[in-house]
Amino acid sequence: AEKSIASMSIVQQIDTVLQARLENTSLARQGIRLQESIQGGVEVYVGLQKYLSVDDVPDEVVKTAIRSAIAEWEKKYTPGM
Repeated sequence: AEKSIASMSIVQQIDTVLQARLENTSLARQGIRLQESIQGGVEVYVGLQKYLSVDDVPDEVVKTAIRSAIAEWEKKYTPGM
């Protein structure tokens, strides 16, 4: 799994961490995912609703879950940066 995650884009890597964190939680059914935008940024989907950044997500619980996944990714995949 570690090798395959290294071949993913940063957004895909963070989404992989996010999906693992959401498993078996009340947020799992909300369809939360991260996707790269055409411009190279990130798009956040909550169900069918698209947001252009994490900050645009109105639900604080969802926003916190995404930020926690980002922090975990930073700690795990970018140590010492």
